[in-house]
Amino acid sequence: MKGLVVGHLYPDELNLYGDNGNVEVVAARCVERGIKCEVIDVGVGKVSSYPGLGEVNLLFMGGGPDSSQKSVYEDFLIEKKEFVSDYVYSGKVGLFVCGSYQLLGEFYRSADGSELKGLGIFNAHTVHFGKNKSRCIGNVRAVLSETITADPVFKNVDFLGPHIFGFENHGGRTYLGSDAVPFAKVTHGHGNNSEDGTEGLLLGNCVGTYFHGPLLAKNPHLADYLIAKALGVSELPKLDDKLSIASYTASKKLR
Repeated sequence: MKGLVVGHLYPDELNLYGDNGNVEVVAARCVERGIKCEVIDVGVGKVSSYPGLGEVNLLFMGGGPDSSQKSVYEDFLIEKKEFVSDYVYSGKVGLFVCGSYQLLGEFYRSADGSELKGLGIFNAHTVHFGKNKSRCIGNVRAVLSETITADPVFKNVDFLGPHIFGFENHGGRTYLGSDAVPFAKVTHGHGNNSEDGTEGLLLGNCVGTYFHGPLLAKNPHLADYLIAKALGVSELPKLDDKLSIASYTASKKLR
């Protein structure tokens, strides 16, 4: 089995609510299985200055406070756009949380009406209504899209079911285009916009989501699904997941 190569975009700037833990979970679950896992940290600068990115088969980017997102915005839009766009459209596996999810959309409109241009990869846009609407904050539960749960790979690695749990805290509300596929359906919490019940977006094998927590620590079955898809295998060796299952079970009771 070939190894996993994780490309981690802006790990120093975008680590809101422990988002970097997603990479740590992926690496740990690979190591436990004897699967080689390399993590390439990618910060500000030209893509060419980071050798090995062509080997990445799982790309991750977290969220951050407004100040941190502004500090990487220009670099992301200018230096990383072509790489990220080619990566997503090639069918490779990616996970983009909160602010990075928003930046892969068409635009982010602030309460004052100004707009930040996104990469335009995800068919979605985000609007911040300011004081006219409250923040979307709190524990959140959702059911994964049937696109994922019907995938034979998910069926082979799943040991917890279709539900996922996490934490959300975002002022912007994201609206999907007519042909966009939601990542999940909210059963408790706000999701994309607290209006239509959708959570995140799924494009090929890339996920955009508002789930912090970090997402993959609370949902190890989803971590295994992303690992298996990235490696191009149909199943993974089983792990002793008693603690993970206990954590997942406890998360069901959160309000």
